Amino acid sequence: MAYSTTIILLLVALRVATGWYFFESGRSKNLDRDFSSAGFLSQAKGPLAGLFKAPLPDHHDFALTMEVPLEERPKAHPPGSDLWKTEAERPYEAWLESIMIDFGRTKERIATHYSFDDAQDHQGRRIFAYHEGRLRDYLADNSEDLSSYRHELGRLFSWQQAETSEGVPFEAERIATKQKELAAQAATFKAGVAAIEQEFRAELAELATSGQRAERGRATAEGSSLLAGFDRFITVTHFLIGACLVVGFLTRIAAFGGGLFLLLVIVSQPPWVVGYSAIGYQIEMMLICLLLMATGAGRWCGLDYFVRKICKGCCCCSKSASKQNSKNQTLNPA
Repeated sequence: MAYSTTIILLLVALRVATGWYFFESGRSKNLDRDFSSAGFLSQAKGPLAGLFKAPLPDHHDFALTMEVPLEERPKAHPPGSDLWKTEAERPYEAWLESIMIDFGRTKERIATHYSFDDAQDHQGRRIFAYHEGRLRDYLADNSEDLSSYRHELGRLFSWQQAETSEGVPFEAERIATKQKELAAQAATFKAGVAAIEQEFRAELAELATSGQRAERGRATAEGSSLLAGFDRFITVTHFLIGACLVVGFLTRIAAFGGGLFLLLVIVSQPPWVVGYSAIGYQIEMMLICLLLMATGAGRWCGLDYFVRKICKGCCCCSKSASKQNSKNQTLNPA
């Protein structure tokens, strides 16, 4: 199909602008040492939310232990009993147990990594006990907030189950506001525990001698490799997609990759789910990528022009050689 000069210029401009958008996105992610896709993944909604949230750290089973609503009803256990205290005074008990199990595993893993001797193991147990006390104090100080958080989860759940939650703008807005509020509270609790955990890891690592560090290297944190790998994948693919589109190299493949990424962003926030985030510009960008892929915009003012020439030449040579072989076989039958 022949295009006018104006359309060709516009397609080239779209290709370069879209490529620069992806390239700058990859560059900014690479320069930002605090970049993490955790925020984007954690806000995923809809039937595929579990798939998007799979790379996220579980924060010591926070979802299983704390994202469980507390019912607004009289306590079933006698006041003062252990079960009553657990339900009324320590709504964080299950989370605390999970954290301490993980802390114990961290202590053993670091001790094994550096081959601690008996004296170092003894110091490690003292560090463990100290930070266990800090953790218990932190959760006890925030007990009321944690209890309120779980009660508010129950309210949110009842709103979402109500028949009026779908199709009513006010209800949808209220649910979205409550979800953001609870997400911010959960992030605060997780950050407090993470700060204690970071100091715990650092103090255990300091027990290693210079010789142990030189021989064994640094003990890496467990459970963060999947998210870190996903972050690197996003950064590198943005770089490659952007660079290819800017110079017009393998434009169809690059545009398809860009469109696929934007489609995943759109799928993570399906508009029929209550509380979804606006994704207008991603839809427009995805359509632009599909347009660039369909037109092969790299053949104008791009390296794909030369790629097409080379491929065409190779195909022509191959066809000529095939025809010559067929001719020779006809003239000289076996």
